[in-house]
Amino acid sequence: MLNPLVFAVVDWLTARLEKPEIASPAAATSEPIPTTDLQDHTILVGYGRVGSIVGDALHERNAPFLAVEASDDMVAKLKQRGIETLMGNAARASVLRATNPAAARSLVIAIPEAFEAGQIVEQARAANADIQIIARAHSDAEVDHLKGLGADIVIMGEREIARGMIEELDRRHAAVVTQHPPAAREDSAA
Repeated sequence: MLNPLVFAVVDWLTARLEKPEIASPAAATSEPIPTTDLQDHTILVGYGRVGSIVGDALHERNAPFLAVEASDDMVAKLKQRGIETLMGNAARASVLRATNPAAARSLVIAIPEAFEAGQIVEQARAANADIQIIARAHSDAEVDHLKGLGADIVIMGEREIARGMIEELDRRHAAVVTQHPPAAREDSAA
C-alpha cells in the first residue's frame, strides 16, 4: 500500500514536467536546442556520483557519448574536458530530442529521481524501439516502475552493494578453504 503523500508528490511532479516548454515571453525567443550529430552513441543522463563513474569509463574507452546534466558547474567542467554535453532536464521532450535517441545505441539514466527517469524511458523507447535502456533505482517499486515503462535493465544500488559483499565473502572463504581444507570426517554411522 502506497502512502498518499507519494501520490501527491507524483501528481505535483507530473504537473511540473508536463508544463509547456515555453513558460515566458523571454523563453519564446530562445533558440531551439540543436540536435547532436552523434550516431550509435550512448546518452548519459546525470553526471553526479553514479553518472560520473559511467561517463569517465566511457570517456576513457573513447566511446561516443553525450551527457545531459542540469548543473551549470558540471556542464562547464564537462565541456572543458571535451565531452559533448547538453544542459537541462532530459525528461523535457526538447532536451531528450536533442540527444538524438533515434540514432543512439544506449541510454544510461543515472539520476536518482524515478519519476523523471520514467518519463525519459518512455520518450526514448518511443523514439527508438531498439535502444538499450539502463536505469538506476532505489527500491523494488522503482525497479518495477521503470521496467514497466520499457527499461531493459534497472540496477538497484543496495542489491549491487550486497552482491559485492557476498562476492567478497565468497572470495575470502575460498582462500581460507584452499589454505586450510576441512579435515576429513569419518562418519561413524557408515
